[in-house]
Amino acid sequence: MERNGHDFIDVLKIDIEGNEYDSFETFIDSFGREPLPIGQLQIEIHVFKDQPWNDFAKVLKWWEKVEAAGLRPFYSESNLVYTNLIRGARPELIEYSFINIRGDHELVSSHPRRLH
Repeated sequence: MERNGHDFIDVLKIDIEGNEYDSFETFIDSFGREPLPIGQLQIEIHVFKDQPWNDFAKVLKWWEKVEAAGLRPFYSESNLVYTNLIRGARPELIEYSFINIRGDHELVSSHPRRLH
């Protein structure tokens, strides 16, 4: 972003096979109390039976951190790719879309930014 002179991501897509929790938590932490420089987040959440994140309390804490950063879910869809391909597979994937309600960007501001 810095190299290209950008300071904002309109849509950030994360699909990193179970590593989304730690990675996105680190991303949030890197901005401290500043608004995240994204308008929307699209993230595939993995709930694999044998992963450390298969714990409701841990996921709830992560979800609360995501919301505290200003992200609000507006759409979700089960990803049934494995359940359709592999007989007996559990539905372990879900796609979520979030909108960032913090900061000053086109999606939440009544004062659109000017393009340079």
